[in-house]
Amino acid sequence: MDSKKTDTTNINYLTANKLLQENKLDSSFIYFDLASDEFLAKGDSLNAATCLIQMAVTLYMEGDFYGSQETSIEADRLINKENPSHAALLAYNYNNIGNAISGYGDHLKAIPYYDLAIQYSYDSVTALSYENNKAVTLSYINNYKEASEIFKKILQSNISSQAEYARALSNYANSHWRVDLNYNPLQDLRKALAIRQKENDLYGVNASYAHLYYYFKDRNQDSALYYARKSYALASQLNNTKDIINASEKLVQLTQSDSSQHYFKIYKELSDSVRIARLKASNQYAMIRYEAEKSKMLNLQLEKDVLDKDLHLAQQRMILVVVVISTSLGIVFFVYRYNKRKKELQLEADNRIKENKLKTSKKVHDVVANGIYRVMSELENIEDLDREDLLDKLEIMYEKSRDISYETEEKDLEKPFSKEISYLLKSFAHENLKLFIVGNEEELWKKISPQNRKELLPVIQELLVNMRKHSEANELIFKVEELGVALGIHYIDNGIGFPAEIKKGNGLMNTGNRMEKIGGAINFDLTREKGAHIIITVPFE
Repeated sequence: MDSKKTDTTNINYLTANKLLQENKLDSSFIYFDLASDEFLAKGDSLNAATCLIQMAVTLYMEGDFYGSQETSIEADRLINKENPSHAALLAYNYNNIGNAISGYGDHLKAIPYYDLAIQYSYDSVTALSYENNKAVTLSYINNYKEASEIFKKILQSNISSQAEYARALSNYANSHWRVDLNYNPLQDLRKALAIRQKENDLYGVNASYAHLYYYFKDRNQDSALYYARKSYALASQLNNTKDIINASEKLVQLTQSDSSQHYFKIYKELSDSVRIARLKASNQYAMIRYEAEKSKMLNLQLEKDVLDKDLHLAQQRMILVVVVISTSLGIVFFVYRYNKRKKELQLEADNRIKENKLKTSKKVHDVVANGIYRVMSELENIEDLDREDLLDKLEIMYEKSRDISYETEEKDLEKPFSKEISYLLKSFAHENLKLFIVGNEEELWKKISPQNRKELLPVIQELLVNMRKHSEANELIFKVEELGVALGIHYIDNGIGFPAEIKKGNGLMNTGNRMEKIGGAINFDLTREKGAHIIITVPFE
């Protein structure tokens, strides 16, 4: 397992690795557990997972297969499967899960985990090792055909050592003769045995003895007995309990009754001792984790008690500080609030003055200036001018200008609005301007509230004033129509039109503000090459 990127400041991790190298598995297990917690506290989930995986491997080696599987799954949750740099650790962990599941006998369920280990393996050598484990597990469930194909693939790969080559050759021969009746495995089995003996690979030699035993078991009992005894002797020399049990089981099946009872006794005693040892190991490591968790809880409780005392003292100091600060802030706030309110009142008064000035300016522009311009237009264009009517209009403007100074409301219009509109339009007509009025019906105007009609009149007047001053038009169309829930007013002339960007003066600004006030809109059609087209929409009452 690659730990090059592990934080070397984690003393527990360094201690755990040192103990592991000394084969002190139980002690290293404790320090890996402590190191994992330390890494998690720092937010280093990858190195925490590394510690958990090593703990899982230790549990597997000690025979606690369920504990190993559970710890590996805990580690799996901490590894980012989308990060390519985590792939090697994932592969190593999945291989251990497969070993653990196969260890407690559920070989079929172990296969998918070996497949995951192969999928995430970072180099071909490691992948071949995981494939070998998968093939061995397939042999346990008598799937010798697939196992044989994997061993053959491994055998054909670039194997770096003689010991690995001998293992692949022996495994291939042991599985292939079971599916290919024409294949004689003896030459390959003996070749693998000879290599292992030359390399002094004693565990490999014992595996070869087992493979030769299985081949001769149903063919030549004397040869099978020979290799079973050889396996038993070598396992006893190595003090390998698992191989002694397997060899004893073989000898029970092959020897006569006296010898059979002897080997059966050895088999039973060792099997029982292995089960007890595994149970003790399981309990031992469970107790280690329990004591570690208990210690962590006690430490957390002590830390909590200390923090509670510190918090109580801090709270008492804080109350005193808060009282002093609150009093000071209260005084400061009161002074600040008083000055701020004073400034706000002054600002409100200034704004009201500005607003009144703006209203007055607007009314002077709309009522007086445009009204005077309208009278001037009539004087210029109407030949038979009614002197009394002219005086009435000037008197009305005088009253309106006086009303502005006294901030009084304008009187409601007495004429029908359609006639007022018609009179307004005609007052701006002259001999060089053709005027067309379309749809100016009183029934349409009545659908607009009196207040909105009153606001609309200065808007239309402003458009006519601008037309007279700037447009150079000789034709004007004024069209009124119903547009669903609103009244549409079209102003169309054939004058010089608008520039690409309209610069709105006070008059046009006022019209826009008036339309916004009554919920309407005024839009300028800037797509026309010549002339002006303005659309006004006013919502019905």
